[in-house]
Amino acid sequence: MEHQSLHDRLHALGQKIHAAEEKLREQAHHRNVSAHLTAQDLKERYAHLQSRLDNDAAEAEAHGHHVTDLERSFQQWIDSFDVTHVSSN
Repeated sequence: MEHQSLHDRLHALGQKIHAAEEKLREQAHHRNVSAHLTAQDLKERYAHLQSRLDNDAAEAEAHGHHVTDLERSFQQWIDSFDVTHVSSN
């Protein structure tokens, strides 16, 4: 009888541990999801960067400097870097 009671207690403890681990995984997933950009966020970011690039090119051309396709591509590449994320190394 005592052996069965111990088995039941260990089983119940195992279920509580499993439930707690699952809850922690779910909470971590929700925190991480908020850090990811949605497709709409990416479209808005691209539109903003493209608008800024177009304005910079128009300003440069207004001052007599021709902006080549290579310069535009290079500037797009530079603007694509997300400096809000830094390495933890």
